[in-house]
Amino acid sequence: MIRHECLELLAPLITDHLVVTSQSGQRIEWSHLSKHEGNLLVGMMGCALGVGMGLALALPHRRVVVLESDGSILLSLFNLVTLANLHPQNLTVFVFDNQVYSGTRISEPTATAGKTDLEAMARGAGLEQAVTVRYLDGFRQEATAALTATKLCFIVCRVEESGIHREIPRPTVDLAENKYRFVRHVERTEGKPNPFVGRG
Repeated sequence: MIRHECLELLAPLITDHLVVTSQSGQRIEWSHLSKHEGNLLVGMMGCALGVGMGLALALPHRRVVVLESDGSILLSLFNLVTLANLHPQNLTVFVFDNQVYSGTRISEPTATAGKTDLEAMARGAGLEQAVTVRYLDGFRQEATAALTATKLCFIVCRVEESGIHREIPRPTVDLAENKYRFVRHVERTEGKPNPFVGRG
């Protein structure tokens, strides 16, 4: 399976979820497939899981979904042990492991192209519920269950490398504008005051 196929299956399942993406090709693919106002498109690698964890802890009644990559997880392994110990029950994490750093021009192998197993690392950190899916039917089954679950879900998705993100036009909304749209969405749906106060 390829990541884009997984995201196509996932997009129509998103309702009132808050979705956080990492800085990778999946951010481009997800923003193209989903116009959900609850999408937070994080512009740095290694940060999505930490941001999603914080949202899940701050809003325990909302289901938070994190779309991570192997490269991003490998840059912030400390998040695995933090996640295992804090264990927010309302968080679903998908790690799309294509075994490469695949940007607009580069395609270099990550550690998972060798001996590294992200499910084993997650389990070693204390995430005993971590699973790996390799086929689209398995992804559909795990994703459908994980989006309505009342427990922490950590799903490693072994996908083939794909260059689809290189062919998709870049979003017309920049990351700063996306952040404020996301904050306004949370404010509106939660009835909470806006934490961003103007400085003018």
